Amino acid sequence: MSDFVFLSPYWLIASLPWFAFIIWLSKRASSHTLIAPHLAKVMGVQAKRSHSGWLSVMALSGLIAIVALAGPSFKTQELPSYANSSARVLVMDMSMSMYANDIKPNRLTQARYKAIDLLANWKEGSTGLVAYAGDAYQISPMTSDSQTIINLLPNLSPELMPYPGADASKGIELAINMMTNTGLATGDIVLITDDIDDMERSAIEKLLKGTDWRLSFLGVGTRSGAPIQLNDGTLMTHSNGQPVVAKSNFDNMRTLTSTLNGEFIPVQVTNSDVERITQITSHLDDTNAQNSSHKVAERINQGFWLLPLLILPALLLFRRGLFLSVLLLGLPLVSPEPAMASPWINNDQQAKQLFDQGKFADAAEQFTDQQWKGVSQYQSQNYSGAIETLKNEQSVDGRYNLANAYAQNGQLDDAAKIYQEILKQDPQHQDAKHNLEVVNQAQQQQQQQQQQQQQQQQQDESNQDQSDSKSQDSQDSQDSQDSQDSQDSQDSQDSQDSQDSQDSQDSQDSQDSQDSQNDKSSNPESSQSQENKPSQSEQENQSKTEEEQSKDQQSQSDQQPSANAEQEPNSEQKDETDSQQQMQQAQQQDNQQAIDPELRKLQQVENARDPSRLLQAQMILQAQQKQPPQDTGKKW
Repeated sequence: MSDFVFLSPYWLIASLPWFAFIIWLSKRASSHTLIAPHLAKVMGVQAKRSHSGWLSVMALSGLIAIVALAGPSFKTQELPSYANSSARVLVMDMSMSMYANDIKPNRLTQARYKAIDLLANWKEGSTGLVAYAGDAYQISPMTSDSQTIINLLPNLSPELMPYPGADASKGIELAINMMTNTGLATGDIVLITDDIDDMERSAIEKLLKGTDWRLSFLGVGTRSGAPIQLNDGTLMTHSNGQPVVAKSNFDNMRTLTSTLNGEFIPVQVTNSDVERITQITSHLDDTNAQNSSHKVAERINQGFWLLPLLILPALLLFRRGLFLSVLLLGLPLVSPEPAMASPWINNDQQAKQLFDQGKFADAAEQFTDQQWKGVSQYQSQNYSGAIETLKNEQSVDGRYNLANAYAQNGQLDDAAKIYQEILKQDPQHQDAKHNLEVVNQAQQQQQQQQQQQQQQQQQDESNQDQSDSKSQDSQDSQDSQDSQDSQDSQDSQDSQDSQDSQDSQDSQDSQDSQDSQNDKSSNPESSQSQENKPSQSEQENQSKTEEEQSKDQQSQSDQQPSANAEQEPNSEQKDETDSQQQMQQAQQQDNQQAIDPELRKLQQVENARDPSRLLQAQMILQAQQKQPPQDTGKKW
């Protein structure tokens, strides 16, 4: 008896009002008889008290029921422990195109909001976070604490990525490795992105085809696209100065999901996109035991052994009709919910109830009627599935729904063709006529956009050619300038040689004059005689020589200032540069001296605490441990 416990002992409190009720019934039965007590006393008739027997049975039955509800337990039982092994990885696009503002305020902000809502709904299993641009990086490992990942999302931005670009296949590959390293063989990959090009599509298809990994897309952006507005308010431009227009390629996403049996959901203003992805990724995978040797001891409720003792009193209640009345009154309370399986309605009726409740995805799985199944898939925005379901329909309504699915899936030519066939069968079909006009307008808009794109491409090519020609002209001009400078340098060199020659000649003349003086001093008589008798021709030559020397000295004096003038600006510029550098160094020293060392330490600590810096450092460390990605030329 040492192991005996009540699993729900609070039910024993119900025995107090129960016995109070029995006592009240007993007193009431004694005071209420068929003949009034004073008349029975006069008549000498004594009332029979046959009611005491059934009151005793009633009291005992109620006590047995209360004890059974209290859950008496005599032993424990060991049960194996199982854990939910479902897992998913959220892969987020962090390329520069996420700054496009075709959805407000921009694609990046909307992607963060949707990711936070998804993480809040993933309450079971394990979740990881991957961000990618030119390469992919693990932001959070697989964890059951989604709140930790939610705290990281607001600090995630394209500026933190070590390499620019966009390669979604790297993010998918890293997500698979994360789940594989935790011992998982199946799981969900949710990719939030705005564009998948053909190379990424083929690489992702190779990674996932024939595997148990499930891929879901949340497409962010619009087909028309928008410019990429950076944080400083400027627009991202091409090399020719034209703004970059980032357009979302949803066709490749739909193709991938149809090939890999995945799911594509475009971003919605409402929360229906998040609810749809949550529904897809929150189903229980195999709940295999993580550790089969681990057991959990559980108490066994053995109160059911007391239920057979209540069968006989229940039969007596049937005789009086009380039990049947209680059963009929409680029947509506135990009737199944409309969405639950019921033996009274078939699968299509149950699916119709789900459809009326707005649970279109569940209704599509339940319907056996193909037309209703296609309508449910259309309402759940599974347009590719609706096309597959309705493509064999021959009725007007079925063909009309098929055309609507083609139109919503972006296959405008197929939609227009089916609308025209419906109008041939029923020219008064107003809905088909109106939808055909809408599809024709959309086709015209697509053609105009294609023409604009071609014109823009031609304009870009012409601008590139003009830029190349201007660059060539500039190169020719530079070559001509270099040639002119070379010629000027040669002329200056010739002038310098001439000057040197003139100086040499002047020096020789001076030497001759000195020799002549020496001769004169050595022979005074001869000198005196020559001095007293100079000839006219010698006087003329001497005067000419003096004039030439004076002219040479004047030309040298004229050339000297010009050379100094050419050197003066360089020296002034050098002095000015040196003074500016000295001022900057002095200002830096003053600033360093003005800031308190303790304040500088505090700034370093605060910078280290910045979550965005920590995320960037984490991704840089991961980037250093692997090869740099191949440059694909895709910068945004």
